[in-house]
Amino acid sequence: MILSINEKITNWLNNTWAPNFFQLGLSRIIFCLGYLIFGLPEFKEIANFELVFFDPPVGLSLILGPIISSDFWWAFDLIVRISFVCLFVGFRTKWVSILFSFLLLFGFSYLYSYGKINHNIFTVIFPLFMAFTNWGGALSIDSLRKSSTNIKPKGWPLAFFSFLLGWGYFTAGWPKLIGGWLDPSYSTTAGYILRRFHSVEDPWYLNELFVQINNLFIYKMLDYSTLVFELGFIITIFWSVVFLRSIGVAALFHLGVLLTLNIAFTTHVLVFMPYIMYYYFNNSSELSEKYQQIFIKNKNVFLVIFAIFSVFIVIDYYPLPFEIHSHIVLFTICILSILMLLPKPFHRYFIRKKEIR
Repeated sequence: MILSINEKITNWLNNTWAPNFFQLGLSRIIFCLGYLIFGLPEFKEIANFELVFFDPPVGLSLILGPIISSDFWWAFDLIVRISFVCLFVGFRTKWVSILFSFLLLFGFSYLYSYGKINHNIFTVIFPLFMAFTNWGGALSIDSLRKSSTNIKPKGWPLAFFSFLLGWGYFTAGWPKLIGGWLDPSYSTTAGYILRRFHSVEDPWYLNELFVQINNLFIYKMLDYSTLVFELGFIITIFWSVVFLRSIGVAALFHLGVLLTLNIAFTTHVLVFMPYIMYYYFNNSSELSEKYQQIFIKNKNVFLVIFAIFSVFIVIDYYPLPFEIHSHIVLFTICILSILMLLPKPFHRYFIRKKEIR
């Protein structure tokens, strides 16, 4: 029985996803661009925190103790940016992906030792898992080097990461389930909407509109649909077709959270990119080779673009045309996700109309 279970798990890891280099490379670039628009984390402010607030959880910050040197954190931020640049241009992609994740884990372990903790763990560990997909195999400097020709794209990290996503949503839904969200006499969603409305000076988007809705049935439907989504997401990880639709639902779910609660999980939706690219581009190796050849033929143009972006990132300079509101990332990904939820007949009709044009 144990051998049978092990065989099923191995089969699920190895055969659920079969990405190509182009999908992975494009996911890497969009992830980096989205992260750049949102804003790369900076940790130099840690040097200015009062030590009285230092209360580290279990981790490196507890073992090493407080680090208050401003020079250390300035140099640390510089290393973070350099590793991010290498990740963006795809130079030594596997190793800088691992390095970038560990740097973020180290920096956030100290930042969170002084107070508020953000729910950004998936964005932090995402490059670590993607490192083993070989997502530097296309649209990268690594892909221009002959030594990279023997590597193959791997799908098992996508399967493992899908499990972590499912587990993350499940652990978010379980406390809601046992915490009273099923109670038909009141709505927790309504309470969150009201709290956000009265706790900010200028509510965004639809928050004020939903405050004016005085209908318990509508709010309970939001409560129940949230529970169904968060608790049921983990079940979909075993079927790629179903999981891709769940990713589309997840993106729209976070859009709804932004519109109604004014809470933006912008970086979280960036980790959906490999699955979204998997949906939009087929798994044939010809597609990867086609775009890689275009990249190689125009490599000087791309290298210049990479160089310009790299300089701006390292020196932390953003020209006015590149100052884009971070919410545009979430809106863009949600637009891409809508087609993932449309019925197949409509999808085929859309594709045919697109081809005719």
